[in-house]
Amino acid sequence: MVTESRAGWPDRTAAAPPVWLDPSFSDLLHRHPVLGAIRTYLPPSPASVFPGQAVIDTLPSSYADRGYGLLFYALVRALLPKSCVEIGLFRGYSLLMAAAALRDNGVGAIAGYDLFEDYPYRHAQRAQVAQQIVDSGLAAWVTLRQADVHAVHEHCGGVDYLHVDVSNTGETYRAVFEHWAPKVSQVILLEGGSRERDNVDWMLQYGKPAIGPVLADLRRDYPEWSISVLEPFPSLTVALKTPAAGGRASS
Repeated sequence: MVTESRAGWPDRTAAAPPVWLDPSFSDLLHRHPVLGAIRTYLPPSPASVFPGQAVIDTLPSSYADRGYGLLFYALVRALLPKSCVEIGLFRGYSLLMAAAALRDNGVGAIAGYDLFEDYPYRHAQRAQVAQQIVDSGLAAWVTLRQADVHAVHEHCGGVDYLHVDVSNTGETYRAVFEHWAPKVSQVILLEGGSRERDNVDWMLQYGKPAIGPVLADLRRDYPEWSISVLEPFPSLTVALKTPAAGGRASS
């Protein structure tokens, strides 16, 4: 499944502070001093940071309310990944935020995977997303692919940066780490992880396994990964490979 279905998510109409002003973000930086440079790319409040951002900001995304788009941009600027993959695109908001950072870094590319028209529920058209990439001036940094999002790992070698947003559940998290932990050299980002996100209507209605309990298992089973959760809804799990876990995977 991809992340197009948003039914049952909390309605937030009032402006809220950006994720980088939340205590969970401060905790992330405390645990990972290597991310200190990320603040260089984050404004005091959501604002225009890079050329072309205004176009991307018009795209619908659950990430937009708390400034997660700029967080993706800042993470890519700070980590300087070369090979990036995003799975589950909807209209391309987070994909294009990462692509803009690659452009501004002057190195790297990102491949975006989605089911598009093959997904039976709410989805974006592949041609629509492709046009948005062109309109944003980022076509040189993005490859768009239509594929079974649960089988992408079978077609990818080593990557530096992975972002997964496919109506995530605890099962999604387990599968991502099983298939991708050996392939990713720097960071794995997964939508969700907070208690609030585990209790959205569609997770409860369809009996989906919660993410929170799975995080404890992943921390135990994958000690080479340091796993943190940024709490503002929809929340974001940030898994960083520790330096002792080895060098960069081949791209």
